[in-house]
Parts: sequence; structure tokens; C-alpha cells
Amino acid sequence: MSDRADELSSFYREHRIVDQLNFYTHRRTQFDRAAGQAMALSAILLGFATAAGALAGTAVGQTWLWSILATILPAAATSVGAYSILYAFEHQSKLYADAVRAVRAAARPVAHTDPQTRPAAVDPAELVKRVEAALRQEQAQWGQLTSQIQITDDTRA
Repeated sequence: MSDRADELSSFYREHRIVDQLNFYTHRRTQFDRAAGQAMALSAILLGFATAAGALAGTAVGQTWLWSILATILPAAATSVGAYSILYAFEHQSKLYADAVRAVRAAARPVAHTDPQTRPAAVDPAELVKRVEAALRQEQAQWGQLTSQIQITDDTRA
């Protein structure tokens, strides 16, 4: 491969592949964190709801307050869970993880069946073609995600 082809491959790897992988990894981390936070908050609210329910049956403190908390906290936990599902934190995290795997696989040198060929030499045009195909596939996944969202028609009387 020529010096020009090496420079092009290096530039493409650094400014397209590495940048895109960093973006995907950062977004996946964000969505993993959001899903974990939603799950933890929901569990905490349910734990407090259990405690409030137990205290409502005793003579400790204001029993009316414990009864109200035992009613409100499970609803709040359900709301947090619904919010997490609505924003599809786990699903989006999976899409980004799949995109990282696909781009890394596309950026790897192709194994040749002929032992005379050097597998380390990658044609820049072939590299760009494979990686861009993987990126288009990732983009298509977002179209599938948005098509799964059901829009209700509230204009009916």
C-alpha cells in the first residue's frame, strides 16, 4: 500500500471510526446509567412503600401519614418505571452496543483464504465501504425504534 493510502486509512480511522466509536460508547454509558438510576429509584420507592405499609398497621407515629405514603409511593415507583420504558433506556443502550460491535468488526482487516496475501494490508476504499455500511445499518436501527412508537389519535370526539 502506498504512503498516500496509509495516510488516508489512518485519517479515516482517527476522524471517522474512532470518533464514532467514542460517541457510541459515551451514549451507551449514559443510557446504562439512566436505566440503572431509574431501577434504583424505583426499588427505593418500593422499599419505602413497604416500610410505610408496615408502619400503617402499627401505632407508631401518624398512622394516616403511613397509609398515604403506602398508597402514593408505589404509584411513584410505577411512574419511574414507566418513564424508563417510555424513553427505552435499555433498548437504546443495546443499539449503541450493537453499533460499536458492528463498526469494530467492519474496521478489522479481512482474513484472506490465500496464505500468500497479507491480511494486515487493508484497501482504504474497502475499509470505508465496510465501515459506512455498518454505520448505515446502525442508522436503520433508529428508524426501526421510532416505528415501534405508537402514536395515538386523541382528536377523535
